Amino acid sequence: MSRKSLITMLVGANLLLLSVLIVAHTEPKKAHAQVAPAAQKYVMVAGEINDGADALYIIDLSRRALHVFVPNRVMNDRRMIYAGARDLARDFRGGR
Repeated sequence: MSRKSLITMLVGANLLLLSVLIVAHTEPKKAHAQVAPAAQKYVMVAGEINDGADALYIIDLSRRALHVFVPNRVMNDRRMIYAGARDLARDFRGGR
C-alpha cells in the first residue's frame, strides 16, 4: 500500500466520521399540529363512522360546538348532509 493511498483512506475515514457526528447531533424539526393564526375559528376532521362511511366533523371554536356532516347515501350524489351538532361546553362540564 502506497503512502498516497493510505492518506486518502485516512482522509475518507475522517470525513465519514465527521458526517456521522454532524447527523447524530442535529435535531430534527419539531412537528406542530394545528398551527394556524388566531383568526381561524374552525377545526375540521374526517373520521370513519360505524357503517364504514366517512363523516366530516367541524368544531366551531368560538361557539364550542361540534357539527357533523355525512355523505348522502340515499341519493348517491356525493353531497354532504348535516347530521347534527353537539354543545361541547355542556358536554364537557365537570361533575354534571
